[in-house]
Amino acid sequence: MTTKFQVVDGTGRRDELRQQIEDILIRVAPLVKPTTGLDLPDVVTFRIVPVETARATMSADMADRARIYADLVPRWRRPFVTLSSAVLLRLLHSRTAVLCEFLVMAATTTVPGTEESVTVVTPEALHHTGILTDERYLTALVFHELVHQVQNSASRHRENWIANRAMTLLHAGGIDFLEEGHAYWADQIVTQKLYGTSVDLRDAPTSAQYKKYARRGASAAGPVGPSLGTYEVGRLLVASAVETVGTSSFNQVWTDHGKLPSKGEVAEARTALAADEPTTRPRGWASRLQLAAPRGPSAPV
Repeated sequence: MTTKFQVVDGTGRRDELRQQIEDILIRVAPLVKPTTGLDLPDVVTFRIVPVETARATMSADMADRARIYADLVPRWRRPFVTLSSAVLLRLLHSRTAVLCEFLVMAATTTVPGTEESVTVVTPEALHHTGILTDERYLTALVFHELVHQVQNSASRHRENWIANRAMTLLHAGGIDFLEEGHAYWADQIVTQKLYGTSVDLRDAPTSAQYKKYARRGASAAGPVGPSLGTYEVGRLLVASAVETVGTSSFNQVWTDHGKLPSKGEVAEARTALAADEPTTRPRGWASRLQLAAPRGPSAPV
């Protein structure tokens, strides 16, 4: 079935950006399967929105994840979980409010329970993060978020998967490392193919205003969401696992949260990353996946 691409300009003023994103999606979509071994969903939606809408989407997505988790726990535990969720949401809102007063993520992909995923794009954030200075940066961002939509489709939005996503609000667990590391790993491979060198969004020239507010927000709010280390450690985990078991066996993780990397396996990857040796690979998670499934075709690293 052919994937339908929907890029919607919710601002009414960014048709050129809408066309850019649509053109990039059409160009990079054929690279998803060869790189990740995963199929595109039936519908891929990107929505360009004002800052206010992006903030509301981020807040609503956090609340939805907490509610889903609360609904899935045993009934006798629900009073405690409901109270914990209320406290947790209040804490998260207070911490993110400081950041969101100044900053909004350039793009974020929501994780609904039953609907298709949607990537929300904020033009102001694209400007301040420097992503609009070069189409290569926009391509890397669009492909990264497209991979997140592919991941969500592969997991089928099953209840146990979503419940574990909600758990990451309380504990930065294996799901963050898997999803962000996998998307980062894939966007590096694809930009290397397209441009002859991998494109890192951190190299984009951020505005002076962004630098100022990023320091102010981080100082006041502390870390919120996946850190840069999550992307780098996750990429190393994914690269090692794919090298060991191939994409076919690796992709079983999207329907079996029991195969997520453990805290010990993540710690091993952190140590390997700190060693700063290109050939150093964390083997714990890869070895566990190898024991669980036969080897499949490999993807480039």
